[in-house]
Amino acid sequence: MTTATLEQECQHTVDRLRAALIELYDSVGADPGSPQDVARAFHIGSTLSWNIAKLLQTPDAFAAVPHVPGSASIEKILKATRSKGAPDRAIKEVRDAALQFENMVEIHVGDRPTLDLIIDGLATNGAAGLELSRKRAFHGNSGIYGVQAKTYLMSCFLAPNPDEPDQIDMVMMRGYVALRRLRPTVRIPVFRIRQWSAAGQAIGTQQWRPLEDEGSPLLPSFSRGDIPEIEAVEVDGGVDYVLQPGPIGNRGAFDCFLGDMLRAGASRFRTEQDTTGEFGATVTVPSEQIVFDLIAHEDVAFALDASTHIYASYFTHEQSGGEWDEAARLPIRQTPNELAGSPPAVATPMIPRYSEMQSYVFERLGWKASEFRGVRLQMKYPPLGATVIQRFELPAAR
Repeated sequence: MTTATLEQECQHTVDRLRAALIELYDSVGADPGSPQDVARAFHIGSTLSWNIAKLLQTPDAFAAVPHVPGSASIEKILKATRSKGAPDRAIKEVRDAALQFENMVEIHVGDRPTLDLIIDGLATNGAAGLELSRKRAFHGNSGIYGVQAKTYLMSCFLAPNPDEPDQIDMVMMRGYVALRRLRPTVRIPVFRIRQWSAAGQAIGTQQWRPLEDEGSPLLPSFSRGDIPEIEAVEVDGGVDYVLQPGPIGNRGAFDCFLGDMLRAGASRFRTEQDTTGEFGATVTVPSEQIVFDLIAHEDVAFALDASTHIYASYFTHEQSGGEWDEAARLPIRQTPNELAGSPPAVATPMIPRYSEMQSYVFERLGWKASEFRGVRLQMKYPPLGATVIQRFELPAAR
């Protein structure tokens, strides 16, 4: 079976059921646009009447599927409308259409939950994609791995190097808000830092310098709570920062941020080897939200035209040319939005003292805040193990 075949048959069965229900409603004078009135007049639950209203008014058949009532609920509607004088022909057509829909589900996917997952991955009618699956995965992975966070922050700053204006200075801040263990024995990499060359080779992170403390990239000034031991583990191509065992629940919750900087770290112009730039955030902790900001000096504002790509696998050195395997790209459509003002207004209730962190970066690097603008990608339930990429085209040298 192809997706096209499923879409065609789903469209047909849903459209038939919607037409039958509209005729049934018309026969008894019910208004599908007023679900509360329908619930009162026909003595059916408000949830059922609301679902039928959404089924009849949602233009996309796939997007309407979650609102198709089950067979028991269909019978409730038929019993209620029969009591109000609905003709047998209209009742039979609704029952037959509902049965055809259930048969389509059984033949193609087996059950409604599986159909819901397929629809979730198709991201129809403007949906971001995998929203249902991502939420379910967040709760499941929180239990499996024994850790979760409210917010995962990735904030990337770019500006021309003052001594080598063809090169870019960069600052990267990462962090979690309300990170907590759900099991006391949890030992998990909360930060995974890598840097890759144009040829896709791991080149390490030795050139990066801590932003606040020369001994560690941790930002104690902006962290909050009883920060546990986080062990830095050297690995090929970078460092894993591993959370150690400790107390569980809210009493053990904390906010933790890392910050580091790189002077003259990359060319601001395209070369034969590099035509694009990108920043990536690898999700290693189940998180309710990710906030991924790009904050760029006006002279490198091309970075703010970034597109978002989300991959299910990690970026490994085996990938030739430093390219991602597009087969691993997840069907999630998210678009960064511009942040107001110069400097950009980064404040959000999801990240305490974020504006102060931004001001600290500007002061620490000697940058003029009014020369910077920004964009933000915000997404619920980023998939665990995925890497969220913000990619932008590099301009040609003048």
